[in-house]
Amino acid sequence: MGQIKNTIIHDSNKTILEAENEVFFDENLERFIASPNAVLRSNQLLLQASRIEYDRNAGIVYAQGKVILSDGVIRLLASHINLNLITGDFNSSKVKFMIYPWAIESEKLMRENYTIQGLNSKVFFLEKEKNQPSLRFRELKWKEEEDMLSAENISMQIGDHKVGWLPSFSGRTKHKTIRHNLRAGKKSNLGWYLGTGGKWKLGSTIKINADITAYSQRGVLLSPGIEWESSIVESTYSGSVKSGWINDQGDFRGNDLLGSPIDSHRSFIRAHSINRPQENWRVAGQFEWNKDSEVYRDFQRERFPENQWNDSFGEITYEGINWTISSLTRWPANQYESTIEQIPNLRIDLAPTRLANTKFYNNVAVEFSSFRQRGNIGELLQKSNKLDLGYKIVRPFRLGNGLIYSPHLSYRRQDYSMDGPNANRSMGEWGNEIRYEVSGDYNWENATWNIDQIRHIMGFSISHRKVNRMSADQESLIPQIDNPFVELNLRPIDLMDHIEADGLTPYEVVRLGWENQFLTRSGEQTRRIASLHFFQDLYHKKENDGDIAKEFFASLSIQPAPWISFTGQSKINSDEGKVIRNSFSAQFIDGTVNTLEVGYFKYLSFSDQWRLSAKHRWDERKSFHTSIAFEEESNTIPYWQTAVEYNRSAAWTWIISVTGRKGTTKENETELALSTRIFAF
Repeated sequence: MGQIKNTIIHDSNKTILEAENEVFFDENLERFIASPNAVLRSNQLLLQASRIEYDRNAGIVYAQGKVILSDGVIRLLASHINLNLITGDFNSSKVKFMIYPWAIESEKLMRENYTIQGLNSKVFFLEKEKNQPSLRFRELKWKEEEDMLSAENISMQIGDHKVGWLPSFSGRTKHKTIRHNLRAGKKSNLGWYLGTGGKWKLGSTIKINADITAYSQRGVLLSPGIEWESSIVESTYSGSVKSGWINDQGDFRGNDLLGSPIDSHRSFIRAHSINRPQENWRVAGQFEWNKDSEVYRDFQRERFPENQWNDSFGEITYEGINWTISSLTRWPANQYESTIEQIPNLRIDLAPTRLANTKFYNNVAVEFSSFRQRGNIGELLQKSNKLDLGYKIVRPFRLGNGLIYSPHLSYRRQDYSMDGPNANRSMGEWGNEIRYEVSGDYNWENATWNIDQIRHIMGFSISHRKVNRMSADQESLIPQIDNPFVELNLRPIDLMDHIEADGLTPYEVVRLGWENQFLTRSGEQTRRIASLHFFQDLYHKKENDGDIAKEFFASLSIQPAPWISFTGQSKINSDEGKVIRNSFSAQFIDGTVNTLEVGYFKYLSFSDQWRLSAKHRWDERKSFHTSIAFEEESNTIPYWQTAVEYNRSAAWTWIISVTGRKGTTKENETELALSTRIFAF
């Protein structure tokens, strides 16, 4: 028997065998023997064990004692393994390995012809822990090339207790996971409830979810849904459908918005989709429907604030190099809310483009809309067909030292077709803008904030717009269907920028602006760390209204690092000092331990609310959540919640929460809830 420090046992792939002591060659057995702490490595695999023997005639490796095998496809731990270096086939015992996200234990594990077979196997989510859900298989097969998993004689267990049985299973492993949840609690209007649900990820594109909740005072709510998201070359598709149905057995379901008694058969649907079948095409749609005005509020209260008004529409858009064409259709979502239909809305936009070889730039917008305004019960109130044409030409003059003067002329014509006499009008705009822009670089570096120099770009502007009526015919007959809500952001002043324009009349405005941006370098990229903008109307006059309220608007955004951010906006009637809108939000993230969010929103006299939410992570398993809302004007707390989350294991997460709501009759309640998320297979 000869001693070798280490040896190459396969020239083709340069497989090397080595050990803590010398490698021995047994001439009688024609085997290389390495121990202790033996290691066999090649381009394809890494094998570690207490003892490794290599039979050079059969091309087989025998390893025993704390075996670890990694070959790029699978990594396993075993008590012993017999491995064919040429084919990759093996036979092993007392094995632990992982096919993400499943941790698997098998008494015996074999691989032959790219098929892995396990006998008497146990499967856990991520890792094995006490009292966690698991599956037990008599036989488990995984075909690597097809990514196909099959199993027979399956028992479902929690800890050591059997809770169910399945005869067989087969499916692809890639991207396939199942997540379950359980929840229980009490709501004053719904009674005690018990619910369960799950989400199944099928393949790489589709997720199916289903929830069922039983309410002691109402019945059983069924809520199935589906989500999809895919990307193929230059095409992307995404969307979701969520629904719910219940035979409501409540003694008093109340009345809907129209004052009618609510029927026992109640349901809702929420669907949306955004797709790009090609780079230039965009197809989007949304469908929202409630059988009665209160069903979503009653049974999806957590999501109701973001879904108080239903909206259903479909849109197709083609985006050219400097032009866009789109078609929008909007239809009634229900028969209890006033609706403005657009069937259809067609629009063509030409972005600012150089006119021939001149220094003039022009843009065009053409829109056709068929409007139908319907009342709360779907009755037709008024209708019109509108053709809207806009054209703008501008000539920038660079006066030097960052000063730019941009005069422009705009023309807009609107033709209305209605029941009875038709109407039309045309407007002309003369606009002027003087802008002064400067920038400066500052050699300031800060490793904590990842700042490498700062560039400050600052712009001052004074804008003037005067819009005159050029012609009109039967203008007083134009129905006021397409009119804007109260504008919470900066009011547009360009004639071409008024989207909802049935109420368009001549006006004149002078606006002062001061804009600031702060940029820094982050590696090879530029990152904005702050922006601050101010706008003040110095003069504003509108036909028939005389001088109207001049407005001040400010916006602030600061994000010096990913873990901290501030945003704020303010809009004020500067003549009266009256707040139209104030909003502020701040977010702080202290690594993975603490998160704090503070927000404030004020809108005229309708809302004056502070919101705070916080999360503290005690340790790897326990965390605390709280959130609260405070109405400053009424000095009330309309919403609060406190929750404790306990991650028992990779498979179990327990959540105990107490929620309080105060407001309308439907929202005066305190809810105690216990839920668990089960991450299974």
